[in-house]
Amino acid sequence: MRSRNSKRGSIAASAVVLLAIMLTCGEAEGALAQDVSPSATNSTFAAYASTSDLIVTIGGWGNISPEFSGSSRYDIGGSPIIDIRHPGSKEWLSLPKDGIDYELFETDNFRAGPVGNLRWDFGNTRDRGLKEIGNTGVDLSLEIGAFVEYWPASFWRTRLEARNAVYGAEGWVFDFSTDLVWHPSSKWTLAAGPRLSIADSDYMNAYYGITAGESQNLHLAKYDASAGVRSTGAGLYAEYKVTDQLTTMASLEYERLVASAADSPFVREDGSPDQFTISFGAKYQFVWNR
Repeated sequence: MRSRNSKRGSIAASAVVLLAIMLTCGEAEGALAQDVSPSATNSTFAAYASTSDLIVTIGGWGNISPEFSGSSRYDIGGSPIIDIRHPGSKEWLSLPKDGIDYELFETDNFRAGPVGNLRWDFGNTRDRGLKEIGNTGVDLSLEIGAFVEYWPASFWRTRLEARNAVYGAEGWVFDFSTDLVWHPSSKWTLAAGPRLSIADSDYMNAYYGITAGESQNLHLAKYDASAGVRSTGAGLYAEYKVTDQLTTMASLEYERLVASAADSPFVREDGSPDQFTISFGAKYQFVWNR
């Protein structure tokens, strides 16, 4: 049986190899770098849509990620991609770690509005902070809040999400990310940058704390987590536009649990502070004639 470190190393290596292959293919096209706006304009097919039509994007993500925050074991999961916009509106860059958002206000380089995040897993009774729904074995946590996204330059994206766990867990979490965005050609979009997550004591205890009752059942020491920095990390994203309508994506996210989260017995004795998520996705755009 391979060690935990070798498993994590294999996961990281697989993602790096995949992204390297995608980059190599992009170079093979011989395309020159372009200064493309970070908020992509409508594709060619959408230009023929009337103002009463809608541009619909559907797709999905498949990912390999830890069973729960701090786990050393990995599961396969997925999530849908659904977006509806009007012709002439911008198609903002959306990364797999972003929450589900809706812009109530936007300019050429700024947008803001509500955001939500749904955390779920089948049959994972050890997942910190999540509640089981009936007898289905689905553990669920729902977080709702707001986001702001600002582009200081055409190649620089910054984003902040503030979410409150309203079901399954408790407390507030604040996720900040910033990415440098590069368009080697009209078909490619690449992004990479650091990540930071901060949470209050309620949120930290929901996922990393251990009550007296849990301590007896799990044979782990009672633990009270404190507010502060939850994790740091980095993300790498690649997107390739196969046609004007079909796009494929891949990403690697690394998260390092720190401070109170890393000191939890869940992480120290039965998990790992190093968290990797590999994601693969595809999305398809079409014009909905209303």
